[in-house]
Amino acid sequence: MLSGTAPAGRGAPAGAAAPPPWPALREELQIHPAGANGDGSPAWHVCDPVRNLFFRIGWLEFEILQRWPMADAARVAQAIERDTPLAPDADDVARFQGFLEQHQLLRTVRRKPPMPAWRWLLNNYLFVRIPLVRPARLLEKMLPWVEWLYSRWFVALSVLAAGVGVLLAARQWDTVAANLRGALSWEGVLGFAGALVVSKLLHEMGHALMSTRHGVRVGHMGVALLVMWPMAYTDTGESWKLARSRHRLAIASAGICAELVLAAWSTLLWAFMPDGDLRNALFFLATTAWVLTLAVNASPFMRFDGYYMLTDALDFPGLHERAGQQAKRALRRWLLGFDDPSPETLTPGFRRFLIAFAFATWVYRLVLFIGIAVVVYHAFFKALGVFLFIVEMGVFVVRPVMAELRVWHARRGEIRPRRRLGAVLLFALAAAVLLVPWHGGISAPGVIRAGVEQPVFSPYAARLAAMEANDGAAVAAGQSLVTLEAPGQTEEREKARVMSSAYARAARGAMGLEERPAAQQVLAEQQASRWDTERRARDAELLRLRLVAAHGGTLRDVDPLLQSGTWVAPSQLMAMVVDGRRWRVEALVPEHDRQRLAAGSRAVILVKGRTRKLEGQVRAIDNSPVRRLPHLLLAQDHGGPIALNPTAQKKDLRPAEAWFRVTVEGEDDAPVDGVREVRAHFEGTRESLARRWVHAATSVLIEQSGF
Repeated sequence: MLSGTAPAGRGAPAGAAAPPPWPALREELQIHPAGANGDGSPAWHVCDPVRNLFFRIGWLEFEILQRWPMADAARVAQAIERDTPLAPDADDVARFQGFLEQHQLLRTVRRKPPMPAWRWLLNNYLFVRIPLVRPARLLEKMLPWVEWLYSRWFVALSVLAAGVGVLLAARQWDTVAANLRGALSWEGVLGFAGALVVSKLLHEMGHALMSTRHGVRVGHMGVALLVMWPMAYTDTGESWKLARSRHRLAIASAGICAELVLAAWSTLLWAFMPDGDLRNALFFLATTAWVLTLAVNASPFMRFDGYYMLTDALDFPGLHERAGQQAKRALRRWLLGFDDPSPETLTPGFRRFLIAFAFATWVYRLVLFIGIAVVVYHAFFKALGVFLFIVEMGVFVVRPVMAELRVWHARRGEIRPRRRLGAVLLFALAAAVLLVPWHGGISAPGVIRAGVEQPVFSPYAARLAAMEANDGAAVAAGQSLVTLEAPGQTEEREKARVMSSAYARAARGAMGLEERPAAQQVLAEQQASRWDTERRARDAELLRLRLVAAHGGTLRDVDPLLQSGTWVAPSQLMAMVVDGRRWRVEALVPEHDRQRLAAGSRAVILVKGRTRKLEGQVRAIDNSPVRRLPHLLLAQDHGGPIALNPTAQKKDLRPAEAWFRVTVEGEDDAPVDGVREVRAHFEGTRESLARRWVHAATSVLIEQSGF
């Protein structure tokens, strides 16, 4: 135990302000040896059991704590200089006192009031721990039974299994790729979910057993909610008591090692297992363990296993915080010219490493927090999703930036005039980039096809008499393409012709009759007129069987099954007349970009697979969003850029968001052959980045609030 008491105050010179009372150490603090620092000097850990926190201190700080009851900075410094090789001064003792006050390790420090429940929820809703079991006794009983997992021979066999398994899987890469594609189903999702549960349970068991093996008590195990997603966790917080950093490194890396062993043996067994449910289960286990271990757990930029492994490998506790302090100091020196002393003594090379690591961590976390904010926005209903998105961005992105800006503002008097001028110019440049309407370009996905397309269909069921043009042949306007015949229509026409002639003769013969000649003549003429009309109608129908080209172009897509005498249905496409020199593009733009476009504006088209650009004009802009994509080439499921609505059937090609069709037409000497994916570039009304961001945010708020 560490304890400190303040002696009776000493007298002060008349007229001088009395020195502040010497603070006492908190009685419940504990101190433990922590091995040696990187430079060989001894180190200790000061534990705060109330808050479950520990602080690493060096030799000088330890000596100060040992003499804390002396209650005077100068006397403490003199005693240390007299009894040890160290040579501190009173300022060193005062700085350490400030450290103890900052971290609430003194009795006189005013404790912070308890955090309100609503604020705690805002700060912690992304990651909440729920303890479930206290497994210390069970782990002690299990350890002798699994001791063989830590033997050298098993580690060597696992490494060999990993190498052989990966090699065999690479030789069956087609099967692996097919299994991955097949995993994009409900069965695949359930399989990966089950594999994830097994993998993470083994991961946490690896931490727990390794902690027990090194004498660290596992306080509890349970479930943590990460953005409301459940995941297992193990409390290994007491590993700081270990004096050797390699033992702490072993505990930190035990989870990853457990997953890698699972991945190694699952991959090897999958390569030899016959097709079936067991082989599918091994595939899910191997894939989950490999991917999550390498992509998530090994990352040192968040407080996952990779961070603790790097911290213990460097023997540098508090890596994120200490690297952040070095990066802030460097940033203030570069931008504002502040010459702050380094918070700790480091070699120049290691200081540069910490600065680079801190900047990489900030960029990584910015991208991650934005991604989490988007997930939170989509995971909850309308207004709550917007609110949580704002909270996420405010707490984890805006708040740290504003805290640093407040420090800059408070120390603005220390900035040299030249630096101030540079800051003003930088601010003006940023304002110009954000507020000046530089941005006018619009890029949109689309498809291109020939501008003139005449499908060739039979007007009704008919028999092919002759195909008068071959596939790929050039045809002129009015040229005959297909000749069809309809025996039924021909027979009906001949019948009508014969009946018309017969009634015409009967009408002429009725003129010589004495009984009712006028009535019979009128009736015969009516029947003759009726059949004559029928004949002309049949003639017109038969004329429709001669199919001609409405425009000049090229005959394409001729049905290869068509032969003379073949019957064709009205819905059967026989061929297409295509004029590829005139082309038409159907591009899709979001609503905001649609408002910035106007008919008649210029467009540049980049055809996928072609290097030559096409130029055309906007002919039409739809006022309502499309309900179906113009072509499946644009669908994300077919390699396109536009996501489909997950609630609709895939064949409907219904987009997930609102897209508006923009029709572009033009001409080119090189004809367009078939339908191809394109990227259309327009020059719309210019706008600033700030206006665009504000408009996007406002649109989201209006849309999701239900107004």
